[in-house]
Amino acid sequence: MTRLFRAKIFHFMLLGILLYGVDGYYSRYQQRELVCPSKFEIDSMAAKWAQQNRQPMTDKLRQALRQSALDEQMLFREALIKSLHKRDDVIVQRLLRDAEFLGVEGDRGDQIETVLAMGLLDSDEVIRRRLIQLLEHRVIADIQGQVPNDQDLRRLYDDNPAISDEPPRYSFQQRFYAGDTAAAKMRAEQALRNLNGEESPASADVFLSGELFNQLTAREINEIFGAGFWSETNRTMSLGQWFGPVKSVYGWHLIKWQAYFPGVAKDFATVRPELNLMWRREQQRGGWQAYVTELRGQYRVLCNDEV
Repeated sequence: MTRLFRAKIFHFMLLGILLYGVDGYYSRYQQRELVCPSKFEIDSMAAKWAQQNRQPMTDKLRQALRQSALDEQMLFREALIKSLHKRDDVIVQRLLRDAEFLGVEGDRGDQIETVLAMGLLDSDEVIRRRLIQLLEHRVIADIQGQVPNDQDLRRLYDDNPAISDEPPRYSFQQRFYAGDTAAAKMRAEQALRNLNGEESPASADVFLSGELFNQLTAREINEIFGAGFWSETNRTMSLGQWFGPVKSVYGWHLIKWQAYFPGVAKDFATVRPELNLMWRREQQRGGWQAYVTELRGQYRVLCNDEV
C-alpha cells in the first residue's frame, strides 16, 4: 500500500481526478450565469400582463415579472446541466427534425450534437417549456412517497371550509337570443311575455351547449355562460316559471326553473380523499418553490441595464 502511495502513476491518477473535478465545477460555474432581461423586455412583459389582467402595473409587479423571467432562464439552464434534453424522446425527436430541416449529416448522435452546438435550444420555446416541466416533475417525484397524518388533514379541513360544503345545484331550461344589442334583448323580453302568457313565442337562437341543464353548481353554470352570469338570488324565482332576460357573454337568455338541490355539509371522513389530494398538491408546490429558492443561490446574475 505504501508503494502505491509513492508511485508516480498514483500521483498522476490523483491529479487527473482533481483536474477533472475542477474542470467540471468550473464548467457548471460558467453555465450557472444568468443575464438580466433588458428594460425593453420588462416593458413588453408589463404591457402584455396589464392588457391580459386589465390592472395597472406597479413597481412590485415589475420586479415579480423580472424575477419570473430570471427563474425561467435559470430552470432551463439547470435542466440542460442535468442533460434532461438528451433523455426525453419528445425533445430528441424535435432536435432530429431540426437537424433534418437544416440538412445536418451524420448519425443521430452527431445530428443532435450539431444542433445543440448551434444554440437552437435557446430559441425553441417548446423545448424550453418541456425542459422546465421535466425538471419540475423530477423534483416533485422525490416527495411523492410522503403520506399525511390525521393532524395534517384536520388542519386542511379546518382551514378550507369550502371543501366540506356541497354547493347548491340547479336544473333548468333556457332559451337563447344571440347578440349584445338592444334588439336581441327586446326579442328576449317579447318571448318572455309570450311564454308566461302561454302564447307561442318566436323561435330562439341555437345555443351550442344545449337547452337543458341538470344539477349544475353556480360555478359550473358560470363556466358555460361566462363569469357573473349566475347569481344565488336566482333561486328565489318560482319553479316552473320563466324569468329573465339574463345576460351572458353570448347574448340574452330566458331561464325556467325545473329543480333546486340545496347544499349540504360533508364530514371529515367523506372529504378525506380530497384532503389527501390537496395535501399532496400543497407539498408539491412547497417542495418546488423551496427547490427554486435554493437554486437561485447557485446562480450569478449579470445586469447591464437598469430595470
